[in-house]
Amino acid sequence: MSKVKSIEFAEYKSFSRFILSARDRNVLVGPNNAGKSTALDAFRIAFDALRFASRRTATLKSQGGHGVCSTWMTPASAIQNDLRSCIHNFGDGPAQIRIKLDNGNSFAISIPSDGDLECFLVTDIAARKNATFLREQFPLKLVIVPTLSPLEQNEELVLQETVERNRYGRLASRNFRNFWLHKSRDEFNTFADLVELGWPGVKLRPPEIEHGGARPIVRMYFRDGSHVREVQWAGFGFQVWMQTMMHLVVADEDSTLILDEPDIYLHPDLQHRLLSVIGQRVGQYFVATHSTEIINAVEPGDVLIVRPESRGAKRIQGDAGYSDVYAAIGSSENAQFARLAKTKKVLYFEGKDARILSKVAKKQGGMDFISSATVTLMKTDGFANWSRVATSSWVFENFFGFHIPVAAIFDRDYRCDDEIDEFLRDVNTNDTQCRVLPFKEIENLLLVANAVNAVVRKHSTRALPHEWEQEIKEIFNFCFEQMKSKTLSARIGAKISYEVGKSAKKDIATISAEEEQAFTHAWPNDEFKRKVVPGKAVFSEISRMVQEKFTVTLTPSRIIEELRVEDIHPDIFTILRDIQVHLGE
Repeated sequence: MSKVKSIEFAEYKSFSRFILSARDRNVLVGPNNAGKSTALDAFRIAFDALRFASRRTATLKSQGGHGVCSTWMTPASAIQNDLRSCIHNFGDGPAQIRIKLDNGNSFAISIPSDGDLECFLVTDIAARKNATFLREQFPLKLVIVPTLSPLEQNEELVLQETVERNRYGRLASRNFRNFWLHKSRDEFNTFADLVELGWPGVKLRPPEIEHGGARPIVRMYFRDGSHVREVQWAGFGFQVWMQTMMHLVVADEDSTLILDEPDIYLHPDLQHRLLSVIGQRVGQYFVATHSTEIINAVEPGDVLIVRPESRGAKRIQGDAGYSDVYAAIGSSENAQFARLAKTKKVLYFEGKDARILSKVAKKQGGMDFISSATVTLMKTDGFANWSRVATSSWVFENFFGFHIPVAAIFDRDYRCDDEIDEFLRDVNTNDTQCRVLPFKEIENLLLVANAVNAVVRKHSTRALPHEWEQEIKEIFNFCFEQMKSKTLSARIGAKISYEVGKSAKKDIATISAEEEQAFTHAWPNDEFKRKVVPGKAVFSEISRMVQEKFTVTLTPSRIIEELRVEDIHPDIFTILRDIQVHLGE
């Protein structure tokens, strides 16, 4: 199977011309009416067109500069989307959609103002008429989650052909129970297990037919503790989760998933679980969202900003790009304070520490509270802004009228142990608990050669050279040695600043000499190097060299996925456990 490389529009809905370049993970963000759903609707149209064409013989027709192509005239009735407003600014059209795969082949769709759609396949080989040609040359396995709505209170028994006809469209929710009525017990159990990932302890029962009325009714019950209820009596969030899982159950690593705004009905914690399930089950996904929970859970490069006035979706570059995202979706600190009023707990972080630590916490069972909706996450600027953290509890109680526990995790930077101990004694109170990372900054956690080896082994698309692991070891040694002098100077400067501030009796020369001696003695130890060097800069340089030598991209998510528990400094789990207890999680 292939993946989508790009999707391009011309004279289509809100876009005169637009291109979206794809990766494995594609999270579409933007203001209302920006075109996120419009882009996903194009996949829905393509899904129906491909289903129709893959079962029919093509005609051979000249398609301009593409030459003679396999072509299918597809009736508008085969498309479940409303095509009446497809043409840009209600012009004469046609609207055009073109999906290109990573195998180089494209499927083009031309939508006129009236009449059949013209679809054709663009390849480098001679066009053919047989139906298998399209499936062979355009092997795209789309999994479409339709627009979801509440389940019917009384779902009448219908024919299986009715269920299949409505399965991928806006009427899918009307036949939800009927769909599972026609499936095997094994298929239903697989589905029920997926549902339980979002609602632990909830046990779904297979649908059953209820007679006695004018027409047979299909019911589906679930057990939650000692209570047994019909699924329609559950909240809409549970109904949406079940319907989403109904479509995900057929997905696999060869699938490309299309999902529009799952955050509308799902609690933030469920949004995280959904993203986790999606990431584990499918090879590629396109998700449109307004949720900061989903945006913060993926890598910066996975997020695309869609704006109607642009010619293409823009991927954000690094943490700085998040300000553009939040501006585009209308998010601000007001949303954080609204959440704080609900959670009544706050956890301060520096930079992107929260995203990395939340992934690390999941390595240790029961410690994934950082991504939980029961805690409000806020950014701080580090030690320089410690007073904001120290006074937060008092401010919230006196100005907002509610008492909250406050916690914070700070980077160590180049500070000495004595300065850290003194800081923690001063700032920690009954209401406030601060902890400091055991290394310079959060990215130091990623400096694990074994994890880098595992990422290269998994993601390399070509044969690795002999003794490639030794080459990675040498990259690590080079990058560490490159930072040795800078690290020593910074640690000496930090120690002098601390001692002078305490009016210590030692002179600056003595302080410098003692710090240099201790540093030089400890430097041969690999674990010491990993703790004290500037992690962000070292990881960036290691990533650059690995990309250059092995054409493999290193990301924090990929590294964390390969980390073993023993690769993670034990103080990290102690810090997380202390914070978890303090916040009452």
